Amino acid sequence: MKTGKLHLTRRNALLGMSGSLIAAPALVSSALADNHGSTDYTNKTLTISPFSLAISEMATMKASNPLVRQFAELEREEQAAVSMVIESTGATPPPRPTALEDIYKKLEAASGDDFDRLYISTEITGHEDLLAVQTPEAGKKPVNVDVATATILVAFIHTHLAMLAEIRKQIG
Repeated sequence: MKTGKLHLTRRNALLGMSGSLIAAPALVSSALADNHGSTDYTNKTLTISPFSLAISEMATMKASNPLVRQFAELEREEQAAVSMVIESTGATPPPRPTALEDIYKKLEAASGDDFDRLYISTEITGHEDLLAVQTPEAGKKPVNVDVATATILVAFIHTHLAMLAEIRKQIG
């Protein structure tokens, strides 16, 4: 089993996380002041984010590769924070779509290297989908919690996609 290393992408992830720690207080303050309930943006984000959180929680227990487990731990923490910030505005997650529920069940049934590959593949697809939701919202004016969240997430998603590509390469 390859465990590999993520020197450059790990460094980028740490830089990205440190940036989020600087921005987090302002984002939470903005979220608390921006009580607006569900929007198309929040519905789409709260479809993907809690799903990624759920499968990442599963991966922290089931992943056989240490890199996969490490990514899952980082992803779990980030998605918990994203959901908390968005839900603090009054938005509520929509029900999980059938297609995502089917993937969840496939992940539950998988094990070992098969689980690792399916989890990483699912995370790549999810991050690409999430990027498509965040990009149009990022950088808009005036800045509200949706715009601030999207702007921060775009950088994270790019970093995560680089990490995921490297992990995929290493696990085959």
